Amino acid sequence: MTYPIPSSINWSQGMTGAFSYLNTVTSSWFSNLLLISIYLLFSIGFYFAKRDLFGALAVGGFATFIIALLLFVSQTISAVTFTVVIAIAILGFASLWIGQD
Repeated sequence: MTYPIPSSINWSQGMTGAFSYLNTVTSSWFSNLLLISIYLLFSIGFYFAKRDLFGALAVGGFATFIIALLLFVSQTISAVTFTVVIAIAILGFASLWIGQD
C-alpha cells in the first residue's frame, strides 16, 4: 500500500489536515494514541498533585472527553472511539461519586 507523501497534503487546513495525514499514514492509530496519552497525562498529573485516585480518573476522563469531542467534530476519530471515551468519562465520574465517604 502506498502512503501519501507530506507534500501532497493540504496543510492550509490547519490541525485537521495534519491529523488527517497522520491518521492515514498510521492507519488511524495516531488519534487513538493521542487520546490515550492525554488521559494518562491528566490522570497521573492530578494523582501526583492531589493523591486522589478517584479524582484523577474523573479529571483524566473529562480532559479526554473534551479533546475527543473536538476530534470527533473534525471527523478525525470514529464513533466507536468516541463512544469508548464517553464510557471512560462516565466511569471516572461514577468512581468519584462512589469513592466519597
